[in-house]
Amino acid sequence: MKKKIIIDFHYLRNTNKGFGQYCLNLAKHLPNQDQTNLDLFYYLPRNWKKKFGKKIKYKSYFSFHKKINFLSNYDVFHGVTHLSKIEPQNAKQTKFIYTIHDAIFSIFDRDNEATKKLYAALQQKINKSSSLVYISEFTKTSIHKKFQIPSHVKEYVIYNGNPLENEKPIKSNTYNFPYLLSVGEFRGYKNQDKLIPMLSFLNPEIKLIFIGKCSKNKKQEIIDLAKKHHVEHRVIIKGIVSEDSKKDLYSNAQALVHPSLAEGFGLPVVEAMSFGIPVIISNKTSLPEVGGTVAHYWNEYEPEYMANIVKTALSEFKEHPEQKIKELNNQAKKFSWSNAAKQYLKVYNEV
Repeated sequence: MKKKIIIDFHYLRNTNKGFGQYCLNLAKHLPNQDQTNLDLFYYLPRNWKKKFGKKIKYKSYFSFHKKINFLSNYDVFHGVTHLSKIEPQNAKQTKFIYTIHDAIFSIFDRDNEATKKLYAALQQKINKSSSLVYISEFTKTSIHKKFQIPSHVKEYVIYNGNPLENEKPIKSNTYNFPYLLSVGEFRGYKNQDKLIPMLSFLNPEIKLIFIGKCSKNKKQEIIDLAKKHHVEHRVIIKGIVSEDSKKDLYSNAQALVHPSLAEGFGLPVVEAMSFGIPVIISNKTSLPEVGGTVAHYWNEYEPEYMANIVKTALSEFKEHPEQKIKELNNQAKKFSWSNAAKQYLKVYNEV
């Protein structure tokens, strides 16, 4: 008799965000793998029903399910993030798997009531789990430092795949000037502010393009900081862009610059490498796992030092472009959604 696996894909309601993209890509690739002994149920918004083929069974998500839902009689429940408030009711016979993408609140030592609640909520999820999946070795290590993992819990590391795998670079008439690209929502730990003073130590023809969610207040802060360093005419804040625009921007950038202080994985790094552009990133948290030996790393954030690392990366790429593109592409190929889907199915079977 096949085991019934229900996977919480309700974050498909917003595919402009990281969890939405994670759900979309895993949901696409699971049906292409061997599902012997398993009956997969996707729990997702109604507008996504039937979009992943006939091998899958579908259950509809509604917002009131956060308070009460009718998910029951499943052998395994996979919560694709520990942050979700959705889980089966009356689930004594159900085994739980949670994917932990990161626990940013636990990386920075903050002692307040809100943080204590986050710790308690995650520890509760860990305690009820049969298995935990981490998206990087760094995430696994950081969780072990701050949380108690019961002896019965099996643990796995499954890297995210690359949603832009096999996409080819696009030559653009729009972005036919030299620019560095920063990808990601503006948050304090993303550290994008450090890129502005760095810009003043680079060739004055080089611009800096930001893509990702940016509030009005944050946008004004960036503009004010750019004016302070006399580079306001070189900074472009595009906000959220379409997937086609993102491909266009990756294709024509001189490099990705990603000075983040905390990442569970670091998807923009993989995306940029798959387009064969240099990546200059922080030597922190999970980023060295993703960038490997082909990335250039910042160990500190003093502007002139940061600019010198960028200059080195651009110079090395210019000297041996074909070799560098091949190295970057090969590193990106290590992160595949097909491989991730196979590994998740193995976890379901083992649980």
